[in-house]
Amino acid sequence: MSIWFTEELHPYYRKSLRVKRILADEQTQFQHLQVVETEFFGNALILDGIIQLTEQDNMGYHEMIVHVPMLAVGAPRRVLIVGGGDGGSLRQVLRYPSVEQVVICELDRRVVELSRQYFPKFGDPWSDPRATLLVRDAFGYLEENPGQFDVIISDTTDPIGMAERLFSDEFYRLMVRALTPGGAAATQCEQPYFDTALIQSIYQAARALTKNPAYYYAQIPTYPGGGIGFMYVSDTPWQNGLNTPYPPGENEYLNPEVHRAAFALPEFFRRVLYGG
Repeated sequence: MSIWFTEELHPYYRKSLRVKRILADEQTQFQHLQVVETEFFGNALILDGIIQLTEQDNMGYHEMIVHVPMLAVGAPRRVLIVGGGDGGSLRQVLRYPSVEQVVICELDRRVVELSRQYFPKFGDPWSDPRATLLVRDAFGYLEENPGQFDVIISDTTDPIGMAERLFSDEFYRLMVRALTPGGAAATQCEQPYFDTALIQSIYQAARALTKNPAYYYAQIPTYPGGGIGFMYVSDTPWQNGLNTPYPPGENEYLNPEVHRAAFALPEFFRRVLYGG
């Protein structure tokens, strides 16, 4: 008998993965956390019934959310990751020799613990002396640290429950305030077809705070609609990153052509977001 994990975020859309076995299933202090082994996508991390990553396709998400702002800044020294307890974004950030410190604000310690156990392909970025894990809410930390970070990566879950305020105008204001001059941020920013109004609202907030915000996206088969978007938030143009050498190590998703094309939006969505 086949076992399928089915995710239903909308009453008109659902997707399923065939599951070989359940590796972890627990209710933490904050959320329902599962790790399952699937037949094609490898191990998958699921929070509150929503797929966060799989071994097979996580590279599109982690490389795009990290490298676009990191390359735009050029040689970032201090980086903040909001969320990111699986370690995938941290692994990409630590590829940069210029990085002196990475602070990870993750609310749920069990995400870190189980990810270290079940996603060995990430290596163990948590053991790097440049990484500092803070098990706490990111809002308070941002309020306490204005002007401290060259790059901020908001690697969050969907805007449901406690994560909803990480998509608010107030969060974006605090995030921009925590950047150094010329710094850049990238945030998980949902899917053009299903979340158009939310993305439009976030873009308006980013445009009020910075000179060069822009939406871009990546293909991730296990996310709703087969892709996920990001908001680039900075006074520094994202195009600066096209002329910056990649950090040591091999990319699995990002190359110069993908980097440039990620900002080319389908016409229906471009009109909604940018007008004209």
